[in-house]
Amino acid sequence: MNYKSFRSRCHGIAVAMGVASFAASFAMPGTSQAGAKVVVKLATVAPTGTPWADSLDQIKKRIESESKGNIQVKAYMGGQLGGELEITQGIKRGRIEGGGITAGALASVIPELDVLEIPYLFESYEEADYILDEHLYEPFKKIFANKGFVLASWAENGWRNIGTKKNVIRKPSDLKGLKVRSQESKAHLAFWKRVGANPVPISMPETLTALQTGLVDGFDNTALLTLSAEWHTAIKHFSVTEHIYQSAAILYSKKFWDKISAEDQKIIYGNGNQLAIESRAAVRAIGQELIGVLQTSGIKIETLTESEKVEFRKSVDGLADEIVKVVGGDARRIYDAVLEGKKQFKAKKSAGKK
Repeated sequence: MNYKSFRSRCHGIAVAMGVASFAASFAMPGTSQAGAKVVVKLATVAPTGTPWADSLDQIKKRIESESKGNIQVKAYMGGQLGGELEITQGIKRGRIEGGGITAGALASVIPELDVLEIPYLFESYEEADYILDEHLYEPFKKIFANKGFVLASWAENGWRNIGTKKNVIRKPSDLKGLKVRSQESKAHLAFWKRVGANPVPISMPETLTALQTGLVDGFDNTALLTLSAEWHTAIKHFSVTEHIYQSAAILYSKKFWDKISAEDQKIIYGNGNQLAIESRAAVRAIGQELIGVLQTSGIKIETLTESEKVEFRKSVDGLADEIVKVVGGDARRIYDAVLEGKKQFKAKKSAGKK
């Protein structure tokens, strides 16, 4: 599959599965009065032509059908309303009714989410799903509410890897002195500094230009985002480090939420965190395949050996506790919940093998 077929492939999977994907699930409304139409402004940096966007029409139809036309959905994709920090602030202030934002960006207003961005925190998709859904969803619903948001569902960006213009990255020392684009997140900045890189916080819509002009020489993100945002056009190497599993959230403005009727809330909320199952499936369906798309685009894929992976893991020893301390708030409680979830997941997995 080449890059041209990548977009049609994304579309085909989303339609065939009939699932509500990441950005597609961010259906949300504006202010309303009894009997008045509710206009939903949806904001995300997720590009069009991806699983996150392709099922948007299906979600739009569901909400508008269930509300009998009372709720109208309008989507603003690809950072049309700004980068993730701008969108987050817009939702918090009620200027944007809702959106889909990565945990790393939401950590700017909900610091505890930076705990989820700790490098090598999760060991597999299955472990991450179990901990997020069974151990963290309810605690975070309360934390979100206290910060002015309504958490509807988890979503997913996936495993972040490292793309570079010139440098070959196979071990932490290869990153020393490299100028890299970083998400505006304490956990991300701490990771880059720990491995000796020079992180430059840049919003997603500005990243491609930063790569093209030489402001930065690398970045980290998923293969899907790398392709859909066309960052792959500015790099030569893609190292599969999988150093951060990144979740995301479908959320609404509490200011907006408190103004609409309970009936409208129920329609918009839909199946709640059940959407997480669908959104993850859509993203993962083409995950590994997209590594091949990068390769056919002329990018050298650096597949780390087991010893190289171990070296990366060792490079962040002790960083988790440092991040928890810096984040403060309920970070320690959230981190302890993650550790307990990991313990229970391991026990369940072991029991299942007997």
